[in-house]
Amino acid sequence: MLELHHVEKLFLGDKGIHDITITFQPGEIYGILGRNGSGKTTLLKCILGLLEVDKGQILLNGKPACEQLQDIAFASADGSSLPYMKGKEYGQFLAQYYPSFSMEDYLHFLNRFELDAQERIASLSKGGKMKIELAAAFAQHAKLILMDEPFTSLDMYAKEDCIHAVLEEVMEERILLISTHDIAEIETIADGCLVLENGRLAEVFTMDDLHEQGED
Repeated sequence: MLELHHVEKLFLGDKGIHDITITFQPGEIYGILGRNGSGKTTLLKCILGLLEVDKGQILLNGKPACEQLQDIAFASADGSSLPYMKGKEYGQFLAQYYPSFSMEDYLHFLNRFELDAQERIASLSKGGKMKIELAAAFAQHAKLILMDEPFTSLDMYAKEDCIHAVLEEVMEERILLISTHDIAEIETIADGCLVLENGRLAEVFTMDDLHEQGED
């Protein structure tokens, strides 16, 4: 279970996130919606421990999330991989730091995403680099997977394949949070969404709620 209790992280000009309280259960996939500057990336970085919160607590199964990085995977459109490495080398690097990382699964996803494991990451397109991020996140077998705008650089076919991979890989014991501008990207896989406006939690809804509203 992931719990956020009155989490706040502010920057100059009152930017950041304000008093966020929400709980996610294992097996849930939630989208984080909002315009640029609404706090989506800040929220993910606080959960990951890349930003220290000013107030509040972030707990993963009852303990501070920032103390359990081995159980948290992060895939970002900005890229967190090491560009000078080849795809296979990057997987070997991650395997040294994450006990649950599966090199076999990592290579499986590289193949599924039609990536050459011997190609240097720096030479890949933006979409290719995002596929490296996703393959690494899935292979880590983390309890919590955070994705920051994962589908924006992918073409229609790659996006569909990645969405199917999400559905196959998110087991009952995992939690997956996906930040996005476009609800259509996650409509078929998400259990629900939270909406951020100016760093504040404006709305939380399930996809069933959304579909019922559309039928009215």
